Amino acid sequence: MPARSTVYPTADHATFRDLNIFEQRLKETAAALKHRKSRYQLFLAQLLVAIAILLVEVLLPPEVSILSIPYNALLRWLLPEIYTPDQVVLLHPFFSTGLLFVSVTTLALFFASGTYSEKISYANKYVPHTNRSLRSFNMYFNTRKPPLHSKFRWNPLSFFFPRPEHTHSTSPPPSRSPSPPTAGRNRSQSGSRPIPSIPPATNPRGELIFSSRVDKTFREGYVKYRTAFEKKREEAIRQINEQKRIERWWWLYKLRFWAPPPTPSSLIPPTFSRTVSNSSSRGRGGTPRSGTPPTPGSSSSSIASRQQRDRSGSPMRQPRSPGRRNPNRRVTPEGSESRNRREMMGEDGDMRMRALERSLVHGSPSP
Repeated sequence: MPARSTVYPTADHATFRDLNIFEQRLKETAAALKHRKSRYQLFLAQLLVAIAILLVEVLLPPEVSILSIPYNALLRWLLPEIYTPDQVVLLHPFFSTGLLFVSVTTLALFFASGTYSEKISYANKYVPHTNRSLRSFNMYFNTRKPPLHSKFRWNPLSFFFPRPEHTHSTSPPPSRSPSPPTAGRNRSQSGSRPIPSIPPATNPRGELIFSSRVDKTFREGYVKYRTAFEKKREEAIRQINEQKRIERWWWLYKLRFWAPPPTPSSLIPPTFSRTVSNSSSRGRGGTPRSGTPPTPGSSSSSIASRQQRDRSGSPMRQPRSPGRRNPNRRVTPEGSESRNRREMMGEDGDMRMRALERSLVHGSPSP
C-alpha cells in the first residue's frame, strides 16, 4: 500500500490571520461560558446556604431563632424609641416555613428546567468537545493552568506532606521468553507507550497547540504571529483601561469642584410688554404709575392732545395735507367712506366751536 502524501497548510500571513481569528473565537466563547458558569454556581451556592439556614430555623424551637436576630436589629435601628434592647420580637413560624418551601421549589426547578445542564454542565463539556473536533486537524485547545503550588516559591505544606520523587526502577529486565507473532507484540508495545503530557498554557485564556505531525516551520511562524498579536491586544486593552480611568477621575473632579456657569441672557426667552401712553399710565392724582413725576413738556402735550381729541371727536392723528397721499397705500371703498365720515365730523365740530366762540364774543356785555 503506497504511503499517503501529507499536505501542509501554507505558512503565509492570510493563513495565520484566519487561524488566529478562529482561536480568538474559541477563547471568547470559553471565557463567556466560564463567566456564566461562575454566576450560576454562585446563585446555586447561595440557594443551598439559604435552604440550610431555613431548615435549621424550622427544626429549632422559636426561642432559638436565627432570622429574628437581624429582624430585631433592623427594628431597633429604625424605631429605637419603641423597640428597646430588652424587647425581643419573634417571627411567626409560618414565615420561615414559607421561605423554605419557596427555596426548595426554586432548587427543584433549577435542575428540572435544564438550567444546570445548560449553564453549568455545558461549560464544563465545551473544551473537551472542542478538542475532540480538533483532533482530526492535529490541533488541541489547551486551557490547562499551572498548579497552585508552582506560584509559591516555598510551600509550607510540602514540609508535612512531601511528594514522592520519581525514581527510575533498577530492577533487572525480565528474561526473554518465547513471544507471540510480531504484529501482536507491536500492538501491545504501542498500547503501553506513555502519552506525553501536555504542558500548562502560557496564556491564561488558553491557546492552540499543534501536533508533531504539523510542519515545524508552520508552527513556529504561527507562534510568532500570535505573540505579536497578543502584544498589540494587551497594549490596546491597557490604553482603553487608562482612558476609562482618566474619564472616571475627570467625572469625579467635575462633580466635586466644577460649578455650572450662569445662564446666558441669550437663552432667556424675550418678554413682550405693551407700551402704555402717558395719559393712561397716570393715576387719579396725575402721577404716573411708575412713580416718576411727569415733566412739564409731557403734561402740556397730553393736555393739548386731549383737547384736540375732544374737539375732533376722533382719536388723535397727525395733521395731514389734503393734497399729499401715499402712492403705495391701497384705498378700499369702506376705508374711504369711513375717512370721509371722520373728516365731515371734524369739520362739523370745528364749525360748532367757531359759532360758540362768536356767540360768546358778541353776546358778552361791553364795559
